[in-house]
Amino acid sequence: MDSAPELLSFAVQVLEKRGAIAEQHDNHVMALLPSDLARTLDLPEEVQLGESGVPLLYGSPALDRLIDVATKQIPLVFGRIEVPYLKKAGFERLIGQDIVFTDGQVRVTGRAEARTSYMVLTCRYVALGDERKEGLVEVGVHENTGAIIDDLETLWPEFRHEFYVPGKVPPHFSIHLEKAIANAMQKAQGLAEEKLSNFINSMQRRLRRDVKNTIEYYDALRNEMQASISRPNLSEAQRDERGAKIRELPREAARKIEDLKQKYNISVRLSGAAALRLLVDVVQIMVEIRFGKQSRAIHLIWNPVARRLDPFVCEHCHETTRRVHPREVKSQIRLLCFSCAQKQRDI
Repeated sequence: MDSAPELLSFAVQVLEKRGAIAEQHDNHVMALLPSDLARTLDLPEEVQLGESGVPLLYGSPALDRLIDVATKQIPLVFGRIEVPYLKKAGFERLIGQDIVFTDGQVRVTGRAEARTSYMVLTCRYVALGDERKEGLVEVGVHENTGAIIDDLETLWPEFRHEFYVPGKVPPHFSIHLEKAIANAMQKAQGLAEEKLSNFINSMQRRLRRDVKNTIEYYDALRNEMQASISRPNLSEAQRDERGAKIRELPREAARKIEDLKQKYNISVRLSGAAALRLLVDVVQIMVEIRFGKQSRAIHLIWNPVARRLDPFVCEHCHETTRRVHPREVKSQIRLLCFSCAQKQRDI
């Protein structure tokens, strides 16, 4: 069977991007592979894909391995958003509106224009059970703090923007992304679970239905066998045999129910699919916090894309929050979410 032209083209793109020399013909691809790529794909270094060579068809092992190689490194795009306006004043009002400090005294001490970076991370989820369900979710996050920025993924296209070509990306982007990506993935997990809720509920309803039917079936079977065991035409050996079968029924029913649980068990895989990193001009607001006998200076960010202050990140669990609870820990002010503030003695 001939390979589809789009599969041949896809193979050439993947191989060339990873250092191979590939040439597409009408029904096959001839390629010279670097040794490490050949090992990854489980192919010889000189290979023909398609026609009379290694099969390159939908569902074939070679295509599956090419797809795996192509998707291990997610597409990454860098860009910049042009904002028409940066807020000049009125930040005192926003503290208490966009971000609430539940205790202590908070005072705005200054304002400065700055440039920072945000990321829109696209994640793919795949739920596998008796059926398969998959889709995409998007999460906006501030790269420096790891704060989740609600609706960033839908707001940024409303602004003028430009994308940087490879090799001409300015050095202003954050280097340390561990916290941002971890928080974004955690948020994406929650969004995926929301999108899968109907699917999961459907699987659970089917499980309950099938378990109920199984229990009813074995109850009816037990009653029928118990009624038949008293028939006078049965020999003692037959009665003993049926008695043994009746005693085995609960174990058999339990095995069937366990099989059903495995059948309807759902595993969800979440992986990064694409990332868009954006430079944005923002306003940094310098703030002084007084709590008890301690004081501390921090800065907040007014985000012109969201048109509000960015949320805060708990300094203990890194949860995004708009209600900040100052607490004194070892003679220093710590800024916590509600949950961490409640268990402050453990921090």
